[in-house]
Amino acid sequence: MGKRVDQCLKELGLIDKWQAEGKTIFGRDMVLKVLQKKFAKIPPTIETTIQQMNDPVALESLVAGAYECQTLDEFTDALK
Repeated sequence: MGKRVDQCLKELGLIDKWQAEGKTIFGRDMVLKVLQKKFAKIPPTIETTIQQMNDPVALESLVAGAYECQTLDEFTDALK
């Protein structure tokens, strides 16, 4: 089914948008999962900031930052 959806989106000229949105959603989920695994509870302000991000490249970078940070304050500094 996935190939059929991709083919339809390609024919409609929407495949790039579909892929970018998928990467963005995946990036948000990964950042939040890493933070939850490391710190158990994530402050709502951090979660909201991540959920509002739309740049898959920046989110990919934040996944690494979330993994490498030692504290939530350190991660929060990376968000700025």
